[in-house]
Amino acid sequence: MWEPGGVRLSPGHGPVRASLDPARRFTALTPGGELLGAPAEAALSWARLATAAQALGVGLALLDRTVGHVRRRHQFGVPVGSFQAVKHRLADAKIALEFARPLVLGAALTLRPADVAAAKVAACEAAYATARTALHLHGAIGYTAEYDMSLWLTKARALRTAWGAPEECRALVVSAGDRRW
Repeated sequence: MWEPGGVRLSPGHGPVRASLDPARRFTALTPGGELLGAPAEAALSWARLATAAQALGVGLALLDRTVGHVRRRHQFGVPVGSFQAVKHRLADAKIALEFARPLVLGAALTLRPADVAAAKVAACEAAYATARTALHLHGAIGYTAEYDMSLWLTKARALRTAWGAPEECRALVVSAGDRRW
């Protein structure tokens, strides 16, 4: 179980039960066991890096789906994607995702906690903004339970706070004191 001071080993979680929703736990995690130090920091960096990479992938997938949707969807006799406001929203999403990509790749090379935290913030914020844009540009269909856009938005939102909130990761970058960027 991760907490700001490190990773705490937790006892078993009770009997194993079958679930149709693997993202939902049947039992609550209870803190206990010893608090790990240095190994926990390395594990946390790896978890944040994986989260950043996953968020980048979610954002790119959402952007791809949304571009396809606005090309197919017609309004006033023309594709929705031909409107300047739509193009600007998609361009902003693309720029944010492309800005995050080198941070994720660079963090994978260095594995420095500050680099990984910066990559996580950039990728997760870009993915969440892209998810919100995608939902907006899909219109009413994006809000229906039958369409999976809400699942993508939920995933992007969950990744933002996984393994440390954005504020915590930003504080780590600032406290590192490395002025390379």
